[in-house]
Amino acid sequence: MVKKDSDIRKPMGFGNTSRRFAQSNRRVKGSIAKDRFAFDQSMQGHDCQKIRDGGDFVVQKRDFFGNKVGEPTVFEVKTGHSKLTEAQEKRKHQLGRNRYKIVRY
Repeated sequence: MVKKDSDIRKPMGFGNTSRRFAQSNRRVKGSIAKDRFAFDQSMQGHDCQKIRDGGDFVVQKRDFFGNKVGEPTVFEVKTGHSKLTEAQEKRKHQLGRNRYKIVRY
């Protein structure tokens, strides 16, 4: 039995899944960069928590014995030449240069 062309496009009968689940390359690169940043921070022994508004992560540095060192810092992970949004710019000015950092991958 030969499958029809419509059967190939609809795996398991859920409609056009290629449109539903496709992400743009920019979003995929961004999510990979965020995962990579979180992994790098955890390998250095720092606490890395995701936040929702004004940045991507809050990182608290820890020393060899697990004690907190310094203040928590907000990190924004960017790829390529992407710009900060208005909310990110506002947060950057609120926190200042020492507590808001941009990391590019």
